[in-house]
Amino acid sequence: MLSIQVPRSILYNIEPIGIETGLVESLSSYLTRLSYEHNINVSHLVNKIVIPEMNKDYLERSSKYGGNSFYEGAKTINGYTDNSTEMVYILGKLTSRIDLTSLTLFKLKNLVPLRNLLKETFSWCPECIKNWKDSHKSIYYPLVWYIKPIKICFEHKCYLLEKCPRCFRKIDILRRQMIPGYCPNCFNLLIQDQVIKEINNQEWEWHSFVYLNIESLIGLNSSKLFAKENISKQLSYINHYLFSDNICIFAEFLSIPKSTLRAWIKLENTPTLEGLLKVCFKLDTTIMDFLTKSLQNMTISHLNENQKTIKEKVIRRKLDLVAIENFLKEGLICDPPISMTAAARILNRDKRVLYLNFPVYCKQISKRYRDYINLESIQRIEKLKKEIKIAFYYLANQGIYPSSGKIQTKTKKKGLLKERILQEYWKDLLAQNNLYRGKGRSSNDE
Repeated sequence: MLSIQVPRSILYNIEPIGIETGLVESLSSYLTRLSYEHNINVSHLVNKIVIPEMNKDYLERSSKYGGNSFYEGAKTINGYTDNSTEMVYILGKLTSRIDLTSLTLFKLKNLVPLRNLLKETFSWCPECIKNWKDSHKSIYYPLVWYIKPIKICFEHKCYLLEKCPRCFRKIDILRRQMIPGYCPNCFNLLIQDQVIKEINNQEWEWHSFVYLNIESLIGLNSSKLFAKENISKQLSYINHYLFSDNICIFAEFLSIPKSTLRAWIKLENTPTLEGLLKVCFKLDTTIMDFLTKSLQNMTISHLNENQKTIKEKVIRRKLDLVAIENFLKEGLICDPPISMTAAARILNRDKRVLYLNFPVYCKQISKRYRDYINLESIQRIEKLKKEIKIAFYYLANQGIYPSSGKIQTKTKKKGLLKERILQEYWKDLLAQNNLYRGKGRSSNDE
């Protein structure tokens, strides 16, 4: 009889929890559960089995001599960097699992940047852990808990904890003696006895929106990947369709700087996950609809109701060239001089529009203001030099070494000599009076 032998895995082939759901387990949680199921510390699993597979000398040295390199790098283990990709490969090889990519944010790699994506320390829902413990279910840490914009547990309508209720210490993403559901610092269960702080309605509206939208992204099949180009195209289309290509009004509506919005549309920059969620929240649409549907199919009722008002608002005001020119002429003789930024603010016009229509006046105003600021700076430095000189000779005549500390005390100006030009002036005075002691003496010595 022919028998087929399946190669055995080095580690238990335990199944990740919540695959293809919004509460899928994180990769760091899976690593912690692996060590727990093998009845060994995370440090033993990492040092004896994982690190040797990585073929990295610095990690092997750290493992041998007690360094912390691996655990510091674990902050990104649940993301989509080379660090997480390598860990997926190694744990997959050790357990014979082929689905561990789902425990990371790899599907978001081409959609949002790493900036402000992952939390620096661990946060958790105490009610989830309590319920799993009481019902004898496996305790694990969902991937959604590690994403920075997530502040709540939607199921229990409570804030995630960021410090242990017993020892009041924060918890690293991965620790040597981490056990599912327990604080690795004091080894108490990560639940709390006191009443859970309620979330007010206004905060709940935003936090629940963030939670549900991120959960929908995480629960996607890993084959359904998005690209940042989708964001640019959709923003560009909305800007044209609803805001008549007036990016200033669109940016004002989204409550973001117009330079930021312009960079998003031109693909010069990519919004963070939280930034993208704020856009969707303002547009009254889900992140999935924003990324996959055309504007006509998006649910943006509050925009459609106000579309007429918006379009009326974006009609460009006609430039009163005579009035603007007269104002700029006044700007050339006003005292003190005015900057072009201030002039544009007073006229309630974009500075680029003013430069486009009155380049000569604008350049002259700008130069006049720049010269004024430079002169003010020179006069300020000369005034401070005079104060330093008076304090210097007063102290010297009293037989007191005129150190920087004494000079600052005498002038009642803390940090006076931090400016290089003033510090050099003080040193010149020391040298001229044969008092300069070089680096051998602190500037604050008596």
